[in-house]
Formats: sequence, structure tokens, C-alpha cells
Amino acid sequence: SPRKTPHYAMLRSLLRQSRRAPGLLQVTEVDAHPSKLSHLLQALQVSAAVTEHRGLAVPLGGFYTELGSVGRFYLLQSFANYDSRELSLQALASTEDVLDATLEVQRQSKALRISIFMEPTDALEKAGLQQGLLDFSPQGGRGDGERPVYELRTYQLKLGYTTVPSFIEKYTTGLKDKLEADQTGQSQLVTLMYSESGAAPLNTVHELWRHRSMKGSQESRQASRAASGWKQAIAEIADLAITFHSQYLRPIPGIGRLQ
Repeated sequence: SPRKTPHYAMLRSLLRQSRRAPGLLQVTEVDAHPSKLSHLLQALQVSAAVTEHRGLAVPLGGFYTELGSVGRFYLLQSFANYDSRELSLQALASTEDVLDATLEVQRQSKALRISIFMEPTDALEKAGLQQGLLDFSPQGGRGDGERPVYELRTYQLKLGYTTVPSFIEKYTTGLKDKLEADQTGQSQLVTLMYSESGAAPLNTVHELWRHRSMKGSQESRQASRAASGWKQAIAEIADLAITFHSQYLRPIPGIGRLQ
């Protein structure tokens, strides 16, 4: 075996930290009837539990909206490609108890919207974000008495083939500065993704952040204001965007690793 020199240890560390591409990211928005919020929440938890028990593909995370479009739930799933997604849907439809649980979610829903997004994995890794979505490990919250919250930041960009690539370049250039400036330990960028197909309009971009608490999100934001490169990037991104909005989501217990 090779002698474990400092250079060897560094190489092993770099190999471990390489960010894995998550493939297709499916975002499912589920709107509840006002009188059925708790029923839909329970149906989503049961569906995830039954699906996991059968060894089928389960969401990376499930969320309900606390500040934003109240009554809306989100599910985030990953598939290697469209063929993999199709096989997963076929397996779901042919497994009776999983299908029953899925149909119950639909019965409790007012509307469902499904979109496919892609992550610019290489660009995020170059910006210093080495922990990938598929390997995401939440820091703090729950166990230490804090209530973790996820922030879904959504940009609707102008149409055009170059708009999303330009956004990614500006965003990741500024992100490196932001990550260096924010030493609070309160926030983690989970993923950045842009729309490819489905209900979301073209050139929709989502940022998904995890904060250890609502208060922690504000501490992180305050620290980021010292990052001049980040502020410049946001100013340039404003020229590409038509609209922007931010929502705060709570993770649904029992659904996925994003807790």
C-alpha cells in the first residue's frame, strides 16, 4: 500500500470531497385544500414511508411552506436520467400499497405541478461547494433545540439561450466570496438548479439554502453583506432577472435526508 504522506492524505481528502452530480432533479409542488392541510401532510409522510419500505426511490426531502405560499408542499427527488425516472414510475404503479399511498396524496391535493431541474454541479464545486446534494449532511438544528428552516429563493430570468449560463457564471463567482465571508456556521447552500422541463417556466432558477434556525438565516445574511464580490454578482444578476422571491420552508419529518 502507498506510504501515507501528507500529500497522500490531501489527495484522499480531495477525492472524498468531490461533488457528485445529482442527475435530474424533480420538484413537485403540491397545493392542499385549506381544510385538508393536516390530511395531506400525513398522506405525504405515509407515502414516503411505504415507498422506502418497498425499496423504491424516495424523495431527498419534503417541505411545507411557513412563509410564502402557505398551503403548498414541496418534494425534491433525484433521478439519474429520464429512463431511470420512467422505470421508477413503472415500479410505483405496479406496487399496490405504494400506488394506494400515492393516490391518497392526489385525493388530498388541490393541484400538483411537476418540473425537472438541472444542477450546475461543476460550477458549484469550483465555487467551493464540495458537499453534494446526494451526500448532504445537515449541520445543527433539531438535536440542539434549534428549528431548521430551508429558504427557497426563486429567480425568473429573461428568455434567451445565454441567460442561464450567464447567471451561473455570475452567481458562482460571487458565491465563493459569500462562502468565505460568512463564518457564522448558520447556513448551508444545498443546491442551485435551473428548469429544463415541466410546469416551471423556462429559465427559472432555484437556490435552496438550509439555515439552522430563522434567526440564523438573518445572521448569515448580515455576514454576507461584507462580501463585495457577492454584492457585485447580485447587482449583475438583477439585470438578468424579471422577478425574484424567497420563501421559508420547514422540513417534513420522516421524508428524506434534508431535515
